[in-house]
Formats: sequence, structure tokens, C-alpha cells
Amino acid sequence: MNIVKTVFAGLTLALGLSVAARANLVEVVGNAPFSTTSWGQQSDASTLPAYTQAFTAPANTTVEAIRWWGFHGVDSLGADYDNFVVMLGSEMQTGALTVVQVAGGYYEYTLDIADTLLSASTLSIFNDSSDVEWFWQSATATGNPGAADEFAVAFSLLGYVGDRPGQNVPEPTTYLLVLLAMGLLVASRRVSAK
Repeated sequence: MNIVKTVFAGLTLALGLSVAARANLVEVVGNAPFSTTSWGQQSDASTLPAYTQAFTAPANTTVEAIRWWGFHGVDSLGADYDNFVVMLGSEMQTGALTVVQVAGGYYEYTLDIADTLLSASTLSIFNDSSDVEWFWQSATATGNPGAADEFAVAFSLLGYVGDRPGQNVPEPTTYLLVLLAMGLLVASRRVSAK
């Protein structure tokens, strides 16, 4: 029974450490969304080419997630028909997409991608579905939080600049293996003592 408790404790620790590692992510470049109302640039199958946002990336930047905000128009069948194509420069990005509805009738989208050294200076997000009318939420106008920027859209590239935070800390699997070894050692001593 103690082995089960040790294994469970190790798995809990590994999960906690991996969540903590994700929490270390910071915005390396981005534009805050205009939060008063839905306002943005249409970027869907009826508006080719896709809308593109230019940015200046810090040197030696690694991106682990891409976040953006957007909303559906009145001629949309809704979020169930979304099919996003996300490009950093000329490279398509894939991964797990999380969608959360936020204030103002728009959604926050977070695409968890494989670690990518940022060499691009453009981000393109396109809802490639003929069943949606989708708008990329505007950024807040510089110096005027009560207005939407006419051209800039809201996005956030999450990651780190330079060395990965906590890179000298052992990976969660290392902790798990150490805990498992300790549990097996304790179990073997109890079995041999009987």
C-alpha cells in the first residue's frame, strides 16, 4: 500500500512541477485586446488573404504558446465551425487549442505549440471555415484605453527570452524516478525483513 502512496505522491509532484513550469511563461511580445466591445479585423474564408499582424520580436526568444482574441459576426454558424490556421512568418503552427469566452462577446484562444525559436516578425491568424464570419479582436489604441486601434489586433506570444526559466531544475520525470526508486527500496526492505 505504501508503494501506491509513493507512486501517487510522485505523480502529483510531477504534475505540479509541469504546471509550475508552464506558469513561468511570460508575454514576450503582444498587444492587449480592446475590452470594451467587439471590434476588429475580419480574417476568415471570405477575406483572403489572411489578416497579418507585424511585430518586433526580442532576440533569442522562444515561443511556447500563442494567444489571441476574436469574435463571430452575425453571419456565422459559431465556434463549433472554427478552423484556425495560425502562421508565424511562413511556418504553420499546430498544437492544442483552448477557447474561453470573455467579456464583450469575444473569445480568448490559446494555442499550445512545440517550443519554437522565434525568427518571424509576423503573425497571421485565419479562420479557414466557409461557415463562419470571424473577426480578430482589435488591440487597445496606444494612449487611449477607451478606443480600439484601427489597424493593430490583439495577440500575445508566450514564452521566454534567453535561457529557459528554471532550466537547471531537474525535469518532473527525474523527480518521479527518484521517488519511485525510494518507494521500491522501502518496499524491498519490508519484504526482506518478513
